[in-house]
Amino acid sequence: MTTLVFTICARNYTGLAKVLGRSVARHGRGVDFRIYVAEGGEEDEVIRSAPDALGGIIDPVEFANMAFMYNLTEFCTALKAACFMHGFADGYDRCIYMDPDILVTADLDHIVGELAESAILVTPHLCLPANGDGPRTDRGILATGIYNLGFLALRKSAETDRFLDWWHARLRSQAFNDHYSSLYTDQRWIDFVPSLFDASAVRVWRHLGCNVAPWNYHERRIVDGGGGRFTVVPRNDAAADGSGFPLVFLHFSGFDFRRILDGRFDQLNLAGAETFDDLLPVYQLYGEAIRSMAGEMATYLSTPYGHDRYADGSAILPSHRRLFRIWRERHGDARDPFATGAGSFHAALAHRKLLGRAGGQDLALDKTDGRNVARPDRLMARARSAFRLLFGAVGSGRFFFLVRALTKLSHVEQHYDTFQLDDARVDPAPSRKDARR
Repeated sequence: MTTLVFTICARNYTGLAKVLGRSVARHGRGVDFRIYVAEGGEEDEVIRSAPDALGGIIDPVEFANMAFMYNLTEFCTALKAACFMHGFADGYDRCIYMDPDILVTADLDHIVGELAESAILVTPHLCLPANGDGPRTDRGILATGIYNLGFLALRKSAETDRFLDWWHARLRSQAFNDHYSSLYTDQRWIDFVPSLFDASAVRVWRHLGCNVAPWNYHERRIVDGGGGRFTVVPRNDAAADGSGFPLVFLHFSGFDFRRILDGRFDQLNLAGAETFDDLLPVYQLYGEAIRSMAGEMATYLSTPYGHDRYADGSAILPSHRRLFRIWRERHGDARDPFATGAGSFHAALAHRKLLGRAGGQDLALDKTDGRNVARPDRLMARARSAFRLLFGAVGSGRFFFLVRALTKLSHVEQHYDTFQLDDARVDPAPSRKDARR
């Protein structure tokens, strides 16, 4: 039986994907490795252009519509089921997905062996009951899904085909990072898998040495056995020694990889994520791997995303993608969502004065949050003062209704009809049958 390990990334993460590939080659005997690049481009023995490779699974027009509708992270995750389909169609019996920011540190036979008994192998974010001392408690995990899709392993089977058909149908249009709609890219969907698919095919793998990541550092301690061998034991078990689980791979999710080039490991996504001293030897290994290709890595990391601009070079704002989400739900695919000129979505936005100004100022405004706005605490204090005045003016019943309504109205999609984009002429794609394998 043949095994493929693959990852999906935009061009800027190709360097990280190559680091992953080198670690796979070191620890995966007889395992092939592949990188699917979302924007396409030149191919080699490892790199595959996603638009070309997936052309028989996702119609090219639909591919372009997905690339426009989703942001970078959403789009890469939305291609995941299709990439599995492509790997199986290429003749592989087992396909293992890993995020590009992963380092493999032990024999991949630990994973391959599990696929002898199971067809669908998932790893939970947490394997031990949370006690409130980690950056991701039980309640925090509920927002992103029980299982982490930085890793997924599948063996070809009828049940796997059924799962991939089901999952791909949802990722084509519902892979948004949108907590209001209970979506978190490709990940929340997998919560259904243990209940929807044959129990004998699905394995929830509670292996402490697989998918070690910032959200579970508080439950897992790494024991350095020397010579690049590491063991993972429960952190709250003071008596545990090296008799635990082998560290198969560590997931460097949410780090600033430019800073790793300078020797700093800054975790940006999880507030309060602690770097325990026992992690440092693995961090050192990863830092050395990244710095060994520093020039190439820096070039990749500075590469702009290929789906961030219209055909005329103007910026696609996050709000444009969200508004197009509603347009596509109502009208189907556009002939060319990146086009400008008459009959384009760009022209419809221009008519409603929704395009960004030169220099990308609006792009920055569209991404404003509590981390980059000036003095957010003071701004929120003023807002609360304004709400106190509003409460006195409208009374409690209307006030609570308005507060609930504002939660909904904070989403750009809820303002689609305000801009009357349905009245604009946008060229639809020619009618087509759904893409099939």
